[in-house]
Amino acid sequence: MSFMSNPLTMEQALASPNRKKGWSNGGLIVLNLILTIAQISSYATGYDGSMMNGLQSLDTWQAYFNNPSPGTLGLLNAIQNIGQLAALPFCAVACDMFGRVAILEFGAFIILIGTALQGAAQNSGMFIAARGIIGLGLAFNITAAPLLLLELAYPTQRAPQVSIYNALWNSGAIVAAWTTYGTFRIANDWAWRIPSILQGLASIIQIGSCRFLVESPRWLISKGKDEKARKVITKYHANNNPDDPLVNLELEEIRRALEFEIEMSRSTSYMAFFKTKGNRHRFFIILAVGFFSQWSGNGLTSYYLTLVMDSIGYKSQDTQTLVNGLLQIWGLVTSLFFALLVNKFGRRTLFLASTMAILAVFIVWTALEATYEQETALSGEGSPAVAKGVLAMIFLYSLAFNIGWNPLQVTYVIEILPYHLRAKGLVLYNFFVACALIFNQYANPIGVTNIGWKYYVVYDVWIAVELVIVYFLFVETGNMSLEQTAAILDGTQVQDKLVEEVARAVDENHNKEITEIAAVVDKE
Repeated sequence: MSFMSNPLTMEQALASPNRKKGWSNGGLIVLNLILTIAQISSYATGYDGSMMNGLQSLDTWQAYFNNPSPGTLGLLNAIQNIGQLAALPFCAVACDMFGRVAILEFGAFIILIGTALQGAAQNSGMFIAARGIIGLGLAFNITAAPLLLLELAYPTQRAPQVSIYNALWNSGAIVAAWTTYGTFRIANDWAWRIPSILQGLASIIQIGSCRFLVESPRWLISKGKDEKARKVITKYHANNNPDDPLVNLELEEIRRALEFEIEMSRSTSYMAFFKTKGNRHRFFIILAVGFFSQWSGNGLTSYYLTLVMDSIGYKSQDTQTLVNGLLQIWGLVTSLFFALLVNKFGRRTLFLASTMAILAVFIVWTALEATYEQETALSGEGSPAVAKGVLAMIFLYSLAFNIGWNPLQVTYVIEILPYHLRAKGLVLYNFFVACALIFNQYANPIGVTNIGWKYYVVYDVWIAVELVIVYFLFVETGNMSLEQTAAILDGTQVQDKLVEEVARAVDENHNKEITEIAAVVDKE
């Protein structure tokens, strides 16, 4: 007796009509609930920028810290990123050695210590030290979280999961903005201590729910724990069905990808980024995404909205904290909307559309800002209509940024990386982001205060340069598995080889099972 069978591809397995979808797939529902624990890592980063925006508007905070000068203000903001820089060299090694879950929880614990000290700060030195500790914890936490999301998520949900993660930056920003809007009415130090303490909320949730977290199958296989990886994929991707062909397909794809990566690069150091053409291309994409995601003008509204509002005549703490709160809600709605569309359009297409929209908005913003400042210089008072126009541009800028740069930056960076470079590539991305933020946090308050609208012209020119670089440097990804996407930059030969090897391995396993069944049937 003989049996004939053709091996399934990943696409065919996922498209099978027998596969349970939506609410009928209990394993997938539980998995997505588990992944929300990692999703909220974005809360702390979003909270930080919005909180510092809000605190600068509070009279009690300004008085307690002796009305910080632009230079001191830059240090108060930048120290968190300096703390991240200090930890980043250890993040990739830690994630690869101890696992994504352990490092996620370790980072959450460090953040919690930092927020407790920040809320109890007795002077500027203690406040600065606390923010540095928060930065240390954030580095570990935000390196592990997107890795876990991408490697544990269901195959068709990987990009949306990481895109939503980045979009949830605004969830922390909203809590911070509206907390400061509420506490500015308190006429003592608790007006700023309460927002400072609440930065640790996400860490409390993550530490409290740590026993529900599940380790990445890719990390498990890389450590020789294949059976544990099989159980994870079976339970959460195949709804507890060990006979689902998706289980073997995913396992084989991970194994083959790891083997190919070892063949292509015996080195797992950062020098591996310079050893092949594909890896050099990856490095420059990561460099561009890291800096462009922070140098596209968003630093003005993320940390120094107070200075921008002052420049157009909105100086009351009531108005400033209200606008900050509304801007964060707008940002969350628009970023989540576009995060859910990332699989509908190409990554490169969204990056280009976002950058073009940012450039158009920023040019108009610059013109309106220049008009208001020139009117103020001539008559002592700018036009309220022009000031409202600047406000409108701030909200339109947020929309433009959220088309591509907000939801896609982390997703795109991880997608183009093979497993052995994934943690290190994410560390490089976080390193470039931290460097860009440190520059922003020092340069922006000085530029806005000293040269006014002319500083916006610098951004106009720079964003135009970004558009050209994105057009020529970025590659299109999407509609592929994680391993196939990472192979794009290494050429079609590697990509085709990966697909063939996975199909062959699955076919061999399938034929072995068929042979065993046939032998049993023949005996009967």
